[in-house]
Amino acid sequence: MRTIQKLAVLGASVGAFALPTSLSPAVAATLSGPSVATCEGAWTFSEREGRGSGCFHNNGTYVSGTVYDTKSDGRCPFIRAVFDSGTWRDSNWATGNGTHANVSINTPDGSRVNHVEWHYIYC
Repeated sequence: MRTIQKLAVLGASVGAFALPTSLSPAVAATLSGPSVATCEGAWTFSEREGRGSGCFHNNGTYVSGTVYDTKSDGRCPFIRAVFDSGTWRDSNWATGNGTHANVSINTPDGSRVNHVEWHYIYC
């Protein structure tokens, strides 16, 4: 597995989203403010294995979206939600060129999503 990039998620005391400073704007995933009532912040990735986008919900306790495999390269992309507790959960994999997988990740009790990451496996 390989981490391509990370997203920061709204902090408890911070009034805006922030990207880690180690990522260049051209390479980093983007965050935006609420665009629909239930979307508290959006995440977007576009990488050589594919692309994905989605939202953070319920005060950072749920991540939704879709990940797409757009290349016949033997790599199946997925999203990893990393929680403030240090644990994580992975989405389903998009399993081949032209396929997609839904992202639906709930946090463990008492946790919030710290960030989401783009990953892939060889499949």
